[in-house]
Amino acid sequence: MISTKDIIIKIGNSGKGKELSKEDLNKLQKHLFKMYRDIEAVCNLHGIQICLAYGNVIGAMRHNGWIPWDDDLDIHMSRQDYELFLSKFASELPSQYKVSSYLSEGGSCARFAKVIDKSTIHVPLTSDKNEDSGVYIDIFPIDNVPNQKALNNIRRVWSYFLMYTASSVMQVEAKSETHKKFLFTTTDGRINWWFRQVWGYIFSFASSRTWHKWIERFAQNKKHTGYMHVMADLAICYREVPEYYYFPFRQIELPKIGKVNIPNKFDEYLTMSYGDWRKIPDESEKWHHYVSELVIPEK
Repeated sequence: MISTKDIIIKIGNSGKGKELSKEDLNKLQKHLFKMYRDIEAVCNLHGIQICLAYGNVIGAMRHNGWIPWDDDLDIHMSRQDYELFLSKFASELPSQYKVSSYLSEGGSCARFAKVIDKSTIHVPLTSDKNEDSGVYIDIFPIDNVPNQKALNNIRRVWSYFLMYTASSVMQVEAKSETHKKFLFTTTDGRINWWFRQVWGYIFSFASSRTWHKWIERFAQNKKHTGYMHVMADLAICYREVPEYYYFPFRQIELPKIGKVNIPNKFDEYLTMSYGDWRKIPDESEKWHHYVSELVIPEK
């Protein structure tokens, strides 16, 4: 079955998705980086290390900044720093920020932590506006992974089950006609929506936020093995990635942006998830978070 993300890319890039204007995209990128600096400032005070993740690392190394069409920002932390930040120091962020995580009151709105700017409005084309509809940064923890290939294969399947179930239950809870209408523009989208709807209904004996908590708890592994992974990244979930691919984070300096951290072995890190990351993708393969409403107040 084609993933929901691939279906959204296909539908959006076929002309049914409206891209942000150049002006709005530039404003969004600047605001995201301001949020990054705010998070970084709190982390620096407490010895917590963060680094850019995924497409933002491609932007840094291929474009000397942002991927020109990129409209989100992701960061990594070690699991230890992630737990420390969420449990003790997230409250030190400026007051306009809301941190949604499995440790938050009421649980997390996603399978990983998000820092949401409540002073903004950011509504994806595939969703309805809600209390979490603000410009956000995703935080992906890097976890230890056992050096046990056979058992990791089983853990990977269980991880896929947990994550697919959580997102399917989210779909049932959201009751979003916007999401349904968007997916129903193609046959693959209709099949995807119905399968998730049925699956989510079967497993809605627990809320999506409870499923998110179970995911975070399952991902945690305190035993140091020299291998690591990011459970939310399906390409490397429970695969034995050498620790030195990630750590120590490498500091680089980018024009107009300044100093940032990226994973230590950025080439190997990006190749794992993207293959030939140096190649500019075709228009049909470019990933956008198509947005129906974006409001970023002027300073």
